[in-house]
Amino acid sequence: MSEVLTQNQIDDLLNSLRSGDIAYSELESGSNERKVRPYDFKIPKKFNKEQLKTLSIIYENYGRVLSSFLSGTLRSYCQVEVATIEEQRFFEYSNALPENILMGVIEMQPLQGSSMITMSQSIAFAIVDRLLGGQGETYEVDRDYTDIEVTLLQRVIRDMTFLLKDAWSNVFEITPNFMRLESNSRQSQLVSPNETVVIIVLKVNIKDVEGDISFCMPYEILEPVLEHLNTKYWFTARRSSEEERISNKKTLIQKVNSIPLELKVVLGKSHVTLKDIMDLRIGDVIVLEQLVTEKAVVMSNKNEWFRGTLGTLRNHVAIRIDQVLLEGGALNGRESK
Repeated sequence: MSEVLTQNQIDDLLNSLRSGDIAYSELESGSNERKVRPYDFKIPKKFNKEQLKTLSIIYENYGRVLSSFLSGTLRSYCQVEVATIEEQRFFEYSNALPENILMGVIEMQPLQGSSMITMSQSIAFAIVDRLLGGQGETYEVDRDYTDIEVTLLQRVIRDMTFLLKDAWSNVFEITPNFMRLESNSRQSQLVSPNETVVIIVLKVNIKDVEGDISFCMPYEILEPVLEHLNTKYWFTARRSSEEERISNKKTLIQKVNSIPLELKVVLGKSHVTLKDIMDLRIGDVIVLEQLVTEKAVVMSNKNEWFRGTLGTLRNHVAIRIDQVLLEGGALNGRESK
């Protein structure tokens, strides 16, 4: 996001030009001196470097996921990477936005408040062109979006919003929700003009088209999770998440192993008509399709699992497992000798 002068800075510059304190030649000629950026003590920075670095890691992870999503959706090579991440006041961010831009409003529950996502026109029109069967070429246009284009982009942005869940999972569990699209970003009343926001700009390449997708997150939304925004917590949470996944898997296996199952042994099958069933009497014999030499089938939940030989054990009917089957009745190669 390029530097934008505040209204007070613009007024001071104009007054200096009128009074002669600054010459026009000084503005036109470049200077090799090192530029010093002033620090406004009235409005101190609310995000430290560690927090911004962690946000950068989060959205680098998001960029990789988004690259795969766009490549699959558009059936074209797409690359997304973090370009810049910085802290600004909201009016500086909104004043720098073009007039014809769609702003998606999203929520990240349980965090309170709304964040914003914007997409440059070059990327937006390339996405629409690909979705409608085009080559995704860039167009030099400066116009409002049609209703069809808004509908298509709304679906894409909704899916992009859902991908934030995994990107944030190692830091804080969120449930992102896409709320709506706004066409006039400068008149947005979602955030106070002087509210501190953090801007994450993602550089996007779709085939030969370049553009950006940016996220604007107010300080009041991120304030409850600031203590989590550090690289130490990120890697600790990631390791803990992996350990928890392994532990949950073991617990699940233990619970599954203790579930009681009912086994049934099928001696054989036969096809008869309804008339045959109605005519059956005591002493009648039903001939089965299986031969005497064939093994009986052990079933559970309508699936064939084993085949074996019938016999007796301690005055009970029993079956010796001779073959182990996969689901559906296919042999898996294990057979007793």
